[in-house]
Amino acid sequence: MIFLEIAWNNLRRNRRRTLSTLAAIGVGVSMVVFINGITAGISASMSDALVNQIDGHVRIQHRDYKKYFLAEPEKILIRDYRELQAEIMKNPHVRSVMPRVMTGGLMGNNDKSTTFFAFASDLASLPSVLPDYGKNLVAGQLLAESDPDGVLVGRALAKNFKLNIGDELVLLSKTVHGENSNALVHVRGVVAFPPDEVLEQSLVFTTLGRMVKENLLDLGYGATQLVVRLDDTKNVPAVEAELDRYFESHNMPWRVTPWYDNEIYSRIVGMFEGVSKLISIILVLMVGVVTSNALLMTFFERIREIGTLRAIGMNKLDVFRLLYTESAIVGIAGALLGLASGVALVLSGRHIGIPLGGIVNQVVHPALNAGSLVVSVAAPIACIIVAAFIPIHAATRMSVVASLNYH
Repeated sequence: MIFLEIAWNNLRRNRRRTLSTLAAIGVGVSMVVFINGITAGISASMSDALVNQIDGHVRIQHRDYKKYFLAEPEKILIRDYRELQAEIMKNPHVRSVMPRVMTGGLMGNNDKSTTFFAFASDLASLPSVLPDYGKNLVAGQLLAESDPDGVLVGRALAKNFKLNIGDELVLLSKTVHGENSNALVHVRGVVAFPPDEVLEQSLVFTTLGRMVKENLLDLGYGATQLVVRLDDTKNVPAVEAELDRYFESHNMPWRVTPWYDNEIYSRIVGMFEGVSKLISIILVLMVGVVTSNALLMTFFERIREIGTLRAIGMNKLDVFRLLYTESAIVGIAGALLGLASGVALVLSGRHIGIPLGGIVNQVVHPALNAGSLVVSVAAPIACIIVAAFIPIHAATRMSVVASLNYH
């Protein structure tokens, strides 16, 4: 306790330097907390979009889906999804299952043509599996049973093709059996697709209505994917393991793909997490350097004082304990100050929303994560403790006589 009291009084003697050191540590820690909060917000925003707008909680598809889904869909076709759908619905965590087909080909409008990539979904189960699928609608109306031949097109595609609501499009593709096919559809709405602006230039959302199901794809009750919604995201691993065991035990070629295996999600979130870690490391090192320099100046101003303490009986270990106590007080107080200001910034950002353009292209609401907060505070404190060794060692290595005669 005596060391704590002496250390506190020593810090009060030079309040300006102590406060400047506290401010430097606080700013560094608050920025680390805020940057980690933005990264967590980006991850939460993208995961919410994937689960509620694009891929559901899990997808059931052929083990060779990626290899054949566009070129040879017949090889990965679920020929009658109804039986498999009923089996999946037996799982207590499953709430809804939607058949879906991804297809592509050429799209024509008047004398212009381009490639298209289409998500064709069963409209009856679409709202229950992907409740926010229309969240990014920017013009027109959502898909409806009363308009089975209507489609939603990507905003970039509509802009490049100068498409308006009601314009007719001719889709040229192949059926799931490899035969040439076509369908006449019309633009019902325009949607943005923030996760992938390149895909937005060729994106078409449609239903498995008569025109697409019979004329374009010749599906019957076939599908290339079953998109599944669960009662809770935390149950994804358990459902994935249980369904995969069932498919393997019955020698079925189907496999479960959870939402977090999405390549776009992994790439973008991984990139932001990497940048966040790099910035955090730089900020932590800066905090360590600033603190070390401030302590070095403080301790060297007190060389004669340290010599006096040793002359009256305080050994080197006790001097180390005293100076480290001072460093710990500054470090912990600065880190807590930074934690409070960082949390305040995150909460403000969550309420207001931070628009991020470029690859994310959406408003991000920073999020607080307990593990991230612990690391954001513990890392700077550890760095300060390590950085304090240099000035403390330099201040105590002089002999008692040299310290008393130091000018």
